[in-house]
Parts: sequence; structure tokens; C-alpha cells
Amino acid sequence: MSEKALKRTKITTLACIMAGLLFYLVIWGCGTKGYDNPVAESTAAYYQSDAVPGISLVEPATVKAWVDNECKTETGKRVIILDCVPNGSGVFSFSDTESWFAGDKAKILQNLSDQYGGTTSPQYKSFNGMPDSMFGHIPGAIPNVSHEGYEVAVRNDGPIDAEHEVGTGTLISQMLQKYGVTKDDVIVISTSRYDYPGFCPSRLWWTLYYWGFAKENIRVLNGGNKAYAMAGNPLQKGVTLPVITPSNFDVNELPQRHLESRIGVGELIALVDSGRTSLADSDPNKVIVLDARQPPVAYYMADQNSDGIPDIFQLAGYTYNSSGTNAKLFTRTSDSALLTLSEILFTEAGITPARGAFSGTTNPPITLPNPFIGITTPTGPSLTGGTPLAIPLGAKGAAFEGIIKGAKVTKSGAWNITVPAITRADGGYKTKAELLPIFAAAGIDGSKPIITYCNSGALASIYWYVFHEICEFKDVRMYDGSWQEWAVLAAYEPTDNTYIMTDDYSTFPSYPAASPSVVLFAASNNYLEWNGTKFVDKFTGADASSHVKAGGSLGGIPKWDTITRSEHVMFRPTKTLNDNSNTTIPFKLRTYSGAVDWPTVTTYPNYTGTGNLIFEQDKAYTGAAATSGGTAPTAFIPRGGGC
Repeated sequence: MSEKALKRTKITTLACIMAGLLFYLVIWGCGTKGYDNPVAESTAAYYQSDAVPGISLVEPATVKAWVDNECKTETGKRVIILDCVPNGSGVFSFSDTESWFAGDKAKILQNLSDQYGGTTSPQYKSFNGMPDSMFGHIPGAIPNVSHEGYEVAVRNDGPIDAEHEVGTGTLISQMLQKYGVTKDDVIVISTSRYDYPGFCPSRLWWTLYYWGFAKENIRVLNGGNKAYAMAGNPLQKGVTLPVITPSNFDVNELPQRHLESRIGVGELIALVDSGRTSLADSDPNKVIVLDARQPPVAYYMADQNSDGIPDIFQLAGYTYNSSGTNAKLFTRTSDSALLTLSEILFTEAGITPARGAFSGTTNPPITLPNPFIGITTPTGPSLTGGTPLAIPLGAKGAAFEGIIKGAKVTKSGAWNITVPAITRADGGYKTKAELLPIFAAAGIDGSKPIITYCNSGALASIYWYVFHEICEFKDVRMYDGSWQEWAVLAAYEPTDNTYIMTDDYSTFPSYPAASPSVVLFAASNNYLEWNGTKFVDKFTGADASSHVKAGGSLGGIPKWDTITRSEHVMFRPTKTLNDNSNTTIPFKLRTYSGAVDWPTVTTYPNYTGTGNLIFEQDKAYTGAAATSGGTAPTAFIPRGGGC
């Protein structure tokens, strides 16, 4: 080749290279036109509706229109309705699928009798009076059982195995695959179970959001099946399911994850240790921790004649049945009618005024002084009134009761942000305009970080959803480990009965409605706290060290101990420290549960990491292994029930 031809070839080659380079630069963002970043553009497109206020909440009328449109939205997207219930087989007489989802009232009532102590319970009476048309599922819905082991799973953040942590990427992907879900489907989340209002839908919504779904694709039905039925829409009976073609979807296909919506036990402990959770609401560094367990009141039965038996069980004209078929019920002498403690205290016919007057908007809700109910005041037990000590109680196994240091409760003398206060009559959520002043009264306005917790992350998810999705607060996180994780991380245990809680009895002032309830104790309780150096009595400030020793599930190693990071602490009973010898006392003291012992848990006291293993694992998730798909996890029966 001549030198001139070779030169021409080089120039042509160079021009082609430059043209290709220019094309590449334009396409990938260095030019003034074209796509800045295709990956970013795709992500932005998928989440483009996330900023629309209220996009994740859908009303019954819209869902009905989608059902009538062969389960498609107005734009033709496929709609998959998931009916969230907590329990599979083996928990009660019937699974939630064959009772609540199926709309089988007889089976529902049997389960309510199993769970709440018979046919005289407020829950049983409340739902027994509900029309049969209110039970069942939305046509085309699929039952989602939270305790199948997908949505909530046994995992650990380092120091403890806990049963209600967020499901792994593999588990959530498997769950969605069996429902036939793909990335672009619209998932409507509802519930046919009415005694857990909103718990299960909000928890599933939070889980799917955590793993990266766009808000437009996961929609909570406002008020669930109850609101749907109350709007005049028919519910379907039975367990016939739509034809489902399993998918190959994996949450790793979603463009991003919202792992910041969760907080692990290690990070929460660090916040408590920093003092930020205990700062005044006016402090800009305050971190608000909300204990969503309800209701946060703890009264005790009065014993004015000091004979060891609470006076309420010695009423003239009534006999209390401490054992047998009618255990924990009163028999009225005049007509042999059976009455619960709730009826005796609040709504028994002919008793004016009621022995325990109740107001749903104030706290304390029981007018004092009262000859049947005592109350704890700042200086100790008293029958003359005073400020109640707010102690939410855990429904699940734990080593102690109390609250995380600095936490707010849902009801006090100054505010009421319980679930009934933030929802409508049909179970739906109130509007943002209605909610903001309710939360502001409790010192929660969205200007500071918020952390929610409860027993197992169910009630906490309701508040997370309301704060984040309806009120549009930006910095909201949920501690899904909640009390069932926090309150078993104990490096101490009691040496005697001084600070062990007495037996409790839930009553229902709005009887026969299922909630809210009031917790009453067989006797007053003593509480202790860690003052930074030692344990002291909550009321007197006296040294309580002799009543506590090293031990607990952490074997005396304090690194992960939460007793010292909590307030208003009272230990739960143990087998060795339990006083129930006096059989004449209707409430045998210190018999909180049938097991009468702390739960069996697996802890790792010598763990030296940061306590955020779940965050690290979920951040690193790159998709399920090809051999892992389709293998269902082992379903579990949660201690204490709940979502």
C-alpha cells in the first residue's frame, strides 16, 4: 500500500473511532441530548408516582371498579388482591384461611372462643352480633398468611434469634412467586380479619416497600374488607382461589431497596445510649420512639380490707368462679347470670353509675377514687387518684415489662393516639388534615426522626404507615424486632418477688367492642430502673441492687442488655420465683402465663459486631440461588399470637 493510501486509511479509521466515541458520549450523558443514565432513568420511571400524596392508599370504590374490570386497573395493569391474615393451621381450631377468609362465621366464632377465653368474651360477643354478610373475602383475593414463614421470619441481627424479623430476599421472592406476582402488577393488600384491624396489611405493605416496590404497585385498601362490605360491596365465601400461574419474579429485579425504613437492635441500642431518645421534644437532636402497644395503662385491683383478695371478687350478690368451666366469670345470685369482669366493672345493667366509669378521650379512663380499682401514682400505690404510670404490656414472651428508654406511649393525660383515635368507624385511616393535630398533641410533627415498635412489628407498622404514607413524614423507621426481641435481651434476673409483675386481667370498657382494653393487676407492682450506676426503685429512688443479680438470657454479659436501657421495669415471673400458693386468691399472684417462666430464646452474648446483620445481609442480596426456589419455609406458631 502506498504511503498516501495508508495515511488515508488511518484518517478514516480515526474518524470512525471519533464518531463512535461521540455517539457513546451522547448516549451516556456527556452530550446535551439523549439519556443521562438509562439505569437512573428506568429507576425514576418506576418510582415516578411515589411522590404523589396518598398514592399507596386505595378506597373501596376503586377496588370494586378494578374487580368489575376483571381485576385490572383503568390502564390495564393486572390487579392481585392479597387478603392478609396471621395464622395457619395448628394455632386455633381452624386456620384463618378456612375461617376469616372463607367467611365461615361458625368457624370464626369458634376461633374467637379459643383465643379469647370462651363465648362470654367481648371479642366473641362483638363478632357474634355482626351480620353474616360482613364476613368473607373480596372476589378473586388470595389468602396471605403472615406466619407461613415468608413475610416474617426467624433471623438475627447478631445478639439474638428473633421470630418476627423482615423476611429475607429469597423468602419474599418465593412468596410472591407462588402468588404469580411480577414487578408491574398492582398488589391490593386487605384483610378479612377484623379483630386485628390493619395490622397485617400495613406489615405486608412495609415489607414489600422495604424490598423496593413502587408505592403505586402496592396499595393498602383503606379499611380492608370491613370498609369494602360497609360500602355495599359483596364479599365472597369459601376458599376457592383464582387460577394462579407461578412467576419467576425476584425482588432483586426491583431498581432499589428502602432498607432505611427499618432499624436494627444494634442501632437502636446506640441511639438509647447516646441519650437522644430521652431528650425533650423541643431539643432538635431528639429521636422520637413510639411504643405502639395498646392501651398503655396498668391499674391494680384494690384490697381495702387487706385480706389478700381484691375487693372486686368479694361483691355482695355475686360469686367469682376461680376454676372450672366458668373460670374467671362471676355468677349473679339473683338470676345465675354469668358476667365477665368487664361487665361487672363497666356495663352491668342496673348499676348506676358504673363501678368503673370510662371515657375514651381522657386518661386515666377510670374515675377515681374507686373502691374496686387502684392506680399507681408518682409516689407509689394510692386509691386517691394521681397520674397513672403508663406500662404497655407485651402479649409475647419476654423477660421483663417496661418501655424503651425515652419512648412515648399511645395514650397519656395529654394525648390519645391509639388506633381508635386515628381511624374511622369503618376501620379506614383518617385523613392527613385530621391526623396532624392528633399527633401534634403528642409532640410528633415529623420534624424529628421517628422510630416505631410494638410487640412484634404489627401495630408498629400501622403507625409507620400512617406517619410515612398519610402524614408524609420523611424520617420514619420501624423496629420490627420490637418487644419480643428487645425484652428478652436480659443480662440480669430477679433474686426475689419484689420487682416481679403480678397477674394481669384485661377488661373492655367499651364492651362488647374488642378494643380498647384496660389492664388490671391482682396487686400493685413495684418498678425499677437503671440510673447509670445501679438499679433503683422507680418511686423512692432507693437502691434496688439486692433484688437483682447477673444472669438472664445473656448470662450476665451486659453488652446487649436492654433492661438497663429501659424504663418502668418489672420482671416477668420465673419458675423459681413465683408466689401462687394461696389458692383462695382468685388472681394467683405472679402467674402471668401458663408457662410461668421466661421464654426459651437463642442469644449470642459474646457477639462483637454492630448488631445490624439483617441490614448487611439484605443490602448484599443479589437474588435467590437457582436451587432455592419453591422450597417453602417452616410455618411457625408465634408466642402470644399477632401478626
